[in-house]
Amino acid sequence: MLNVISKTAIAFGFMAIIAASAGADDRYALVGNWKLVSWQVIGEDGKPQDVFGASPSGYLVLTPEGRSIVLTTAAGRKPGTDDAARAALQKSMVSYSGRYRVEGGDFITTVEVSWNEEWNGTEQRRHYRIEGDKLFIESAPAPSMVFPGKTDFRRIVWVREK
Repeated sequence: MLNVISKTAIAFGFMAIIAASAGADDRYALVGNWKLVSWQVIGEDGKPQDVFGASPSGYLVLTPEGRSIVLTTAAGRKPGTDDAARAALQKSMVSYSGRYRVEGGDFITTVEVSWNEEWNGTEQRRHYRIEGDKLFIESAPAPSMVFPGKTDFRRIVWVREK
């Protein structure tokens, strides 16, 4: 009986090690600097919209230690020389940072600091896949940041910086 218990414990130990290393491998596949290629909002009508323009700017930095830093800005931004221009700058960007973890095909950032105070302390879940040097991300459907009173999700494409 003791032998069966020992073998079972060893088997569970190996399974735990394999599961932990698989999660670590998933996270390490994401690690690096990613340059923004496209940032689209898909609204309730299903049509993708380039709300930050056809050539937005931005970077996603994912460290081996589990830190995520995101900054995206719309194409064609103008300097903020007065209150209206500064408000337009606020509306034409997304930026946040926090600790991230990987769960299957999702990476989740616990937001510690953000351009939008409502995001602080929240978890931002993103579905992802990597194909070659490209990272494809989709957010879960949520209340729209762009279209008040509506639901949408974001589809974002990044390329690994070399």
